[in-house]
This record gives sequence, C-alpha cells and structure tokens, in this order.
Amino acid sequence: MKSIFIVDDIKINLKVLEVLLTRNGYKTISALNGIDALSKLQGRSVDLILSDIQMPQMDGFQFCRLCKLDDSLKHIPFLFYSSMKKDSKTIDLARKVGAQAFISKPADPDRLLKILDDMLYEYNSSFTDNRRLTGNRLDLPDSELLLNPLDKKSAGTQYNQLNIELMSKLPCIVWTIDSRGKILFINKTVEKITGFPVRNIIKMGKRGCLNRVHESDADRVRTAYKNLFRHNTPLEIEYRFQCQNGNVIWLYEESGLPYKKDGLLHVDSISMDISKRKYMEADLLQSRQNEAVKSFAKGVDHDLNNLFKGISGYLELSTMDSVSASDKEHYLANALEISCNALKMTEIFSILSSEREPGEKSVLFSHLVSKITRSVLNNSGIRYRLEIPPDIWPCMVDSILMEQAVENLITNAAEAVEVDGFIDIILENVSFDKKMFFHGKAAGEGRYIKAAIIDNGQGIDSRNLHKIFYPYYSEKASGIKNGVGLSLALSEVVIKQHGGFIKVRSRKEEGSAMDIYLPVIKTESDLEQG
Repeated sequence: MKSIFIVDDIKINLKVLEVLLTRNGYKTISALNGIDALSKLQGRSVDLILSDIQMPQMDGFQFCRLCKLDDSLKHIPFLFYSSMKKDSKTIDLARKVGAQAFISKPADPDRLLKILDDMLYEYNSSFTDNRRLTGNRLDLPDSELLLNPLDKKSAGTQYNQLNIELMSKLPCIVWTIDSRGKILFINKTVEKITGFPVRNIIKMGKRGCLNRVHESDADRVRTAYKNLFRHNTPLEIEYRFQCQNGNVIWLYEESGLPYKKDGLLHVDSISMDISKRKYMEADLLQSRQNEAVKSFAKGVDHDLNNLFKGISGYLELSTMDSVSASDKEHYLANALEISCNALKMTEIFSILSSEREPGEKSVLFSHLVSKITRSVLNNSGIRYRLEIPPDIWPCMVDSILMEQAVENLITNAAEAVEVDGFIDIILENVSFDKKMFFHGKAAGEGRYIKAAIIDNGQGIDSRNLHKIFYPYYSEKASGIKNGVGLSLALSEVVIKQHGGFIKVRSRKEEGSAMDIYLPVIKTESDLEQG
C-alpha cells in the first residue's frame, strides 16, 4: 500500500484528503505545518508528499526545500496542492525548491487521484531505470502543472540563491558544517536567536560555538558531535547556550546523516530555540513537585496521627485499674503490633530517600514474579494469566526489595478490577539498539526483561497519570496496616535501584498496564562476545 504524507494547516482539508485517499487504497500520514511534518518524516518511509503552500510557522516552499536538502527525503516526489495564485513567480519558486507538481485547489477528486497514481508510477519508473521524471509523460490541464525537479549538479547553486530569500525567513537556524568544524553555511535566523552576526558565527566555527555551551551540557554536546562524524550518529540534543548579550537560552539541535563532499564529511542541521517550552516544563515540574510534597505531607500526617493515637490509646487502656490481666495483655499486644507497623513505615521512608544499590541479587526475576503472582491472586477470586516464555533471559534481583515491589504492583491491579476482573502478567525479552525514551524516562541500549501487569479495571484519568507514583497519592483511604499510599512509590524506587523503570499505560474505563523494564546483567559469554 502506497503512503502519502499530507501537510495542511486547515484540519478539515486534512480530513477530506485523508478520507479520499484511504478509501482509494492509500495509507495517509498528516501534519498541520512544515515543522511538525519534518519531525514526523524522520525515520519514516513515505511514497509521496502532498503539501499546501500558505501555512504558519513554515510555508510549503520552505518545507519542500528542506526536504530536498535532506538526503533521506530528497528522493520523495513532492506535490503542491494549493489555492495560492499560480503565476510565473510562484511556479518558478516551486521549481527552484524542488517540487515535482503543482495542483490548484479545489481539484476534481477523480482527477487528483489520477495524477497521484500517474506521479507514483512515473516516479517508480524513473527510480528503477535511472530516467529523469519530466512533464512529457503526463497530460495535465493548465491548473495542474508538472514541474522538473532540480538536477543534483545545480542543488548547491540553488541553495545559495535561495538562502537570503528563503532560509532567512525560517524560525530555526539552518547550517552546514564539515568534519573540521568549519561552518560552510548558516542562515540569518542565527542573529535573531543568539545575537551574534553571521560573520562572527562563521569566524568562531562550530568549536567556538561549543565553547558557549553551558558547562553542565558541554561534555554531552561534544560527545554528540564526536559520534556524529566518527560513528555516523545524527544529532538530536538539547542544551543551554550563552547568547552575545549573556542571556542563556535552550537550543534543540537535530541533523541529518553525514555525507562526503570534496573529500570531507559534511552535515546539514537545524537548531531551534526551545527556551519557552523548557521554562514551561520547569514550571510544570515545580508545580508537580509542590503537589507531591503536599500529598506526601498530608499522608504522613494522617498515618502518623493514626499510629500514635493507636499506640497511646492501647497503652492508656492497659494502665487502667479496672482492666483484667488478659485484656491488659491484649492491649499491649495491639500497641506492639502498631509500633511494628510504624517501624516498617520508617523502613519504607529509608528506601524512598535512599540512592543505594540493592543488596545481594539472589533470585531470578522470572521466578520471583511467578511466586508472587500465585501468592497474591490464587485465592483472590480474580481470573489471571501468567505468561513466562521458557527462553526468558536471566535477570537477578534483590529478593526482599523486589518481592515487595512486585507484590505492590500486582495488589494494586487486583484492587482496580471488579467482580469479573482479569489480570494478565506477561514477561518478554526486549532489546534496544540505542537509547530509548518512554514518557520522559530513558533506557540505555541493551537487553531488558519487560514485565507487563495488565488489568481490565476502571483505569486512570490521563490528567492524573503523572501522580500515581507520588507517595500517598490514592483515592482510597490510607490504612494503618497496609500503607496503601506508599506502595507504588516504593515499587518505582526499587525498580530504579535495579537500573530499570516503569511505564504506565491507562485510559479511563479501559483498564491499566504497568510495564516494568529491568536490564539483563551480561553473562560471561556476553562479555566474551562484546
């Protein structure tokens, strides 16, 4: 099935095109502007790009040109579908930026589909037999013009011709450097973002620019640049940068793959000022931290009051003259039990506040999950399925800490389901060949065991998902014995102490899933191979 990437800032236009194309056998992907489209296109395979021209943030001409400058995107046929007046200047610019066709809105649906079919056929033919795609093969009316693509030979010249007219209008910095750190091209947006004139930036070179990176980010950024040219790893980094006036801003930098030119490796990249987003994130984080502290303080106040009142109450009863010896013994036993629960609470606080490594890792995680699942669920009346493949990788864990962590998670799932509840507990092997990010949590490359604990309960409102690992965040009352409000927080900390992390998936009325990822410790044979 051929895939078409649609870009249009009007949602109803996107919807109409999506319906038309999907009903006629195409797969569609869409974006509301050029910046969003460039992000979605990275690492994605599409057969044709259909774009509007007049859009906010980045217009169609700018978007098309950046596609044609990207080695991974330049081969994709590009079609403008726009209501913009089609005069000689517009057509000339469309040719220069590298578009293959221009169709005026609105087009007859059947005619639009015919043009798309023919363009895809022509592109596939020219790609396989090395012939250029030209306008001779399609019979288009005046409102539907097929353009010639740019020759590879003239691409550099067109880049220079367009950089003042086009690149200076972009909201991001566009630049090209070589492996020596020499800046070969940079657009004027750099002046607006950093305050440095273009000539100064070019004189500084990339190494000079890196000297203005915040000291906390410097090693990470320099490592990213080394990996770019030494290991062919594209840039995708965020860092703080000191502008000419001394202000510090946040930049997001992303590059294509290095390519060879004139005997040197070159790379094209963009840098965007993301300070506003980062400051908003910081404010949100601070707000959430304040929320967590309040929740924690309220929970501790509640539990300590209950514990101390319970202890003092039973002790007071035991001192009364009218109390029999057996009752006195009973009251003292209750006071002792509550004191033990208080001691357990302090132990949990100690784990939550500690960054220590787990103790002896003496048990296989898969065996521990099997044992705890049966212990919690066998007599609960809840149907469950435990799936552990025979080839699951060995992962050793601290039995005491991890038993408590897994028991908390399974108990939490059991409390979420109703009479006809069902819980799936599934283990599987997963591998990451690069650093992965899951909702802000990073996992380094390597082998992991994934344990998914899935329930069909009431689910969690998306607005509250970030709260579920807060100490004492719970809609249930926190009991003296159970310590309900600390269970998930404890589980998350223990799993982090083992080098892993938890990802939560949930929708209201559709159930929840806790995905645990634990790194597999390399065996001697792994070390010999690696």
